[in-house]
Amino acid sequence: MNYLVKSVLAVTTAIALSGCVSGLGGGNVSPQQENALGAQQERQVLSKVRLIRSGRLYNAVRNVGSRIARVSGRPDFQWRYHLVNNPRQANAFVLPGGKVFVYSGLFKYAANEAELAAVVGHEVAHALRSHGVKGAARKQKAGLIGALLQVGMGVAGVNTQTAQQVNRVYGQGATLGYIRPYSRQNETEADSIGLMLMAKAGYDPRAALSFWAKFGRQGQRVPEYLSTHPAPASRIANIRRLMPRALALYKKSRYARRR
Repeated sequence: MNYLVKSVLAVTTAIALSGCVSGLGGGNVSPQQENALGAQQERQVLSKVRLIRSGRLYNAVRNVGSRIARVSGRPDFQWRYHLVNNPRQANAFVLPGGKVFVYSGLFKYAANEAELAAVVGHEVAHALRSHGVKGAARKQKAGLIGALLQVGMGVAGVNTQTAQQVNRVYGQGATLGYIRPYSRQNETEADSIGLMLMAKAGYDPRAALSFWAKFGRQGQRVPEYLSTHPAPASRIANIRRLMPRALALYKKSRYARRR
């Protein structure tokens, strides 16, 4: 049996054995567990950052966050919103259970509350779909397959040099073909759901186009297949495709009707 056949058998064995972790996709985590996990991570983050607790930007984050939380359909989540004092970093992230952090540097691109709502809606969507928990489980599964692959090649008697080559190829394949595409899928889903959330909360969804267009022009871009996020053009195209539906929700919003 040549080394290529042995390696293929080793990979097949590893993938078959990896079925034992197929249930770690995040669906088995209860809202109570997500809240507890998010609260623990929140404390860790808060111990390392400086917050802004007053002022116009702080009020914008709280106002946008509370409106989007009200239309999220998840009153069981412990929604909290923090503004991190870091003007050099344009970033936002969410922890399990709805703990949202917005960096003050993001306001270089978010000129108003509607554009901010595009970001907050995106992060809330990640929380609604438990993307953080599922992503961690997916990386754990990929790591287990890699470990099993090493065991499988050892059983098959593959020489050390060949095993190293196969492991290197597997590592690249797992990242480019398994983890990163899934991450891009999550980002696109968060864009789509976030667009509907901001519209329901009474924020003009067309602001998402202006925000992501500005944000997409920052920094150096890598090819989409190497990135965990969709390319700016792909993101904008997806938002444009969904815009008619989002505008219909916006017109029905009780917040929009008050104006």
